[in-house]
Amino acid sequence: MFPWISMLFMRKREVEKYLYSVIFISFLTKAIDKFGEKRKWWRFYKGISLFNSMDFFIMGPYLVSSFWMLKWFYGKFVRYLVMNVLMQSVFAYLGGVEYAERFKIFKLVRISKWQYILSTFIRAIALYGFQYFSDFCVNGTKKAKDFIIKPNGI
Repeated sequence: MFPWISMLFMRKREVEKYLYSVIFISFLTKAIDKFGEKRKWWRFYKGISLFNSMDFFIMGPYLVSSFWMLKWFYGKFVRYLVMNVLMQSVFAYLGGVEYAERFKIFKLVRISKWQYILSTFIRAIALYGFQYFSDFCVNGTKKAKDFIIKPNGI
């Protein structure tokens, strides 16, 4: 509940700007989590009847943190990557994974913590890439001229 309360401090325009990217990464994360469960990389607990623990995690802290990461670091790619690695390392090694296991959200089974960090790092790149692509599509005429290579003499 706390992550959603923090969304009250985000401007409507920012939510609208990043909404499609956050929805995309939520669906991608759900697919990766399902794939990882089949491979026994991790296990999600059942949770309450209307909202299993995988959905709770994706639609709660993961979704909201994606909004905030884009708000604070979009346009600063290196800072974005460093902050993502830092946050995921803190989550993995300073109690977040143990907390998730203790409260029956998920448990790492056949992957190590650094492999978990790698999987979240790939998701972070996908999130940033999708947002960049979205901006390019929306503002294509402004940014397209930056990517057009004109031959000499034409």
